[in-house]
Amino acid sequence: MSRRRPVRRWRVLAGAAMALAALAAIIALAETLRHPLPSGGPVVAERPEDPAADPRTEVVCPEPAPREDAGRDGPALTAEPEPVTVTSTELYDCPASWDGRLIAYEGEAIGGVLTRGDGAWVQVNDDVYAEAAGPLPAHRDYRGGNSGIGVFVPPTLAEEIDAVGGPQQRGDRIAVEGRFHRVDSTSGEVAIIRAERGAVVAGGEPFVDERLPDRERVAALLAALALGLVAAERWQAWRRRRLR
Repeated sequence: MSRRRPVRRWRVLAGAAMALAALAAIIALAETLRHPLPSGGPVVAERPEDPAADPRTEVVCPEPAPREDAGRDGPALTAEPEPVTVTSTELYDCPASWDGRLIAYEGEAIGGVLTRGDGAWVQVNDDVYAEAAGPLPAHRDYRGGNSGIGVFVPPTLAEEIDAVGGPQQRGDRIAVEGRFHRVDSTSGEVAIIRAERGAVVAGGEPFVDERLPDRERVAALLAALALGLVAAERWQAWRRRRLR
C-alpha cells in the first residue's frame, strides 16, 4: 500500500490565495450588481475635515403662534385664519412650535388605511423617497430620514384612497389641512395630525423594474462557469476510476 506524499507548502499557499481571490471577486461582483444610485451621488455624505465637528445643522424653531383657550378639557389651539404649509421634518424638529397650529401637509399614503371610529389613520410620507428616489429598499441613495407622519383623516378622504405605497408601488398623494398635536389628548399618539379636510391630488402607480443588461450578462457567465466546473469535476472523477 503506497504512502501518500504530504501536500507541498507552496500548493497550500497557492490554494489559499486562489480561494481568497475568488472570495474577493465574488464580493466585488455583488457590490457592483447592487441597485444603482438614482441620483448618481455618494452613498453617504463625506465626513467633515474636523472629526470633532458636529455634522448636524442647527435647527432654529419658530415662535409658537398665539393660542386661544378651547376649554378646560380640550387643547389650546392657535387662532390662525389660514393653514401654514409644513413638512414632517419641521414638525419633528420643532413639535412645541407647531403644537395645536392649523397646518397644511402633503405626502404619499403608505402602509395601509386603518379605520378607527369616525375616521382612519394613514401614514403620510413627504420625504425624498416618496418622490423621484422611490422606496429605500430599491436603491442605495440615502438622502435623509424616512419616517413621514401619522394623519387621522375624515372617512370621506379614507374612502378616496385607492393605493398605498410599498416596495412594489407608489401610493396616492394626499393633501390635508388640520391641527398638529404634539401629544393627542384623545388617542395618546405622539406627533400626529388630525385632518379636518383633505383630498387625493395624485393617484398611485406600480413601480417599473427596468431590465439591467449587466446582470443578465453576469448571470449567463456564472451559469456557464458553474456548468464548466461540474463538467471538470465529472471528468476528473471519470479519470480516477479509469486509473484504478
